[in-house]
Amino acid sequence: MSVEVSVDSAKKNLENILARLSPGETATLIGPEGRPMAVLVPLRYSEDIAEEIDWDEEWQALAQKIDSKWKSEKSALQILSEMRR
Repeated sequence: MSVEVSVDSAKKNLENILARLSPGETATLIGPEGRPMAVLVPLRYSEDIAEEIDWDEEWQALAQKIDSKWKSEKSALQILSEMRR
């Protein structure tokens, strides 16, 4: 499960946003233009919940969500490679 939060709201309420997220949940930060800018993943660990979550499936779903919103002609890997030069 994921919630969407504006970057401005995250600046003001980051601690509260993270406190409300359960393990396995994420918060997608939405920029001023309405586009996703970042994903927050809380690092709290709960053995009971961690065993119930299929992390491969969760990461695959997140990758698909990011991929569906990706606007650039270049891949994220290409952009990262260029930034590191």
